[in-house]
Amino acid sequence: MKKQALLFLLLGSLVATGCNNGNNNPSTSKGPDVEDLGVKEIHTDLMKQYLEDPDWKSIKTYVPKVNAEDSSYHNDQSQPNPIELKFDEVEEAEKYVVQIAKNVEFTDAKLVEADTKAYNFYNSEIGQEYYYRAAVSEEALAAAKIYKFKVNDVAPRYLHIDGVINFRDSGGWKSSLVENGVTKQGMYYRCAQFNSITAEGKAAMKELGIKLDIDMRDRPPAASPASSEDWQIEIMDAHVASGTENYRWEGKQGSNTGIAQTYKKIFEAIAEADEKPIALHCTHGADRTGIVSWFLLGLLGVSKEDCARDYVMTRFAGERAVLPQDDSSGSSEIAKWNQKTEALEGDTWAEKTYKHLNEDFGIETDTLETIREKFVEGYHRAA
Repeated sequence: MKKQALLFLLLGSLVATGCNNGNNNPSTSKGPDVEDLGVKEIHTDLMKQYLEDPDWKSIKTYVPKVNAEDSSYHNDQSQPNPIELKFDEVEEAEKYVVQIAKNVEFTDAKLVEADTKAYNFYNSEIGQEYYYRAAVSEEALAAAKIYKFKVNDVAPRYLHIDGVINFRDSGGWKSSLVENGVTKQGMYYRCAQFNSITAEGKAAMKELGIKLDIDMRDRPPAASPASSEDWQIEIMDAHVASGTENYRWEGKQGSNTGIAQTYKKIFEAIAEADEKPIALHCTHGADRTGIVSWFLLGLLGVSKEDCARDYVMTRFAGERAVLPQDDSSGSSEIAKWNQKTEALEGDTWAEKTYKHLNEDFGIETDTLETIREKFVEGYHRAA
């Protein structure tokens, strides 16, 4: 009898252990059913073709004409594709609510309304996984079907800000500063002027959390046109005069020392972009905006080819004849900048850019290191 009792005790212990290690354990319980929709693309087919072309100088193959080359031609192709969020299984209704989040628990979720059983989702982060669900009311969302998708991680990240062209993020580019390095998204945006921004565009600026409008035009206004009643955006006068193309690369000893002082002010603001996200622009977001962004990406360890690719993609906005080499029909600044930077001391493109910003523009080492630490996760300045 003692042996039988002992056997029953052992069996009971095994059963209890099995229960504790099974579905009753919260750590292994099955989560909600989620339909995986795979990878989604924000780039248009034309952008994608160019980004897949290993030769960054091939831009004119994809955007052969812009307005500056032919006054009868204008076609903005800088708007990204929306990601269409479908929910056909939801019952018929006049309005639907859609919830979008970066996690399946839907914490910090975005809640929007739709008139049809689909919602066009703009301004997603590249490389990010998203979850969404939809219903006829907020109360019904908890029981709604969940979908997930991942956004293609190819830079640049184009954004749709209604009434603004050529709007893109400096984040998502590969960085050589650390192993598998990538520049952070959501801190520095480059674009064209805000003169025609709509209420919808202003709402998108608020949602992105942009707090500083750095205006490089000849005469910036006193207040940012991108501000709204419920979201005030500070403006910085960082004007660089038109017609100074030959001096924009030069430093504090150059022919136009005021430009170097302006760059110094801009980079000091970029060093605070984690707390005060920036939208920097001139008129078209091409040349003046282009060189600042080119310097920034180079500082962050982005390759010379990708710095140049980002610069010439302004052609997709359809207004500026930005070209990768000397050409009588358009700008040749990028070729000159590449040649001048290559001539500087330094073993890498990032070192050469760093040296130029530090020694020729007078931007403090602490400012440059702070920018690198904030924009490239895992980067730490030397002790």
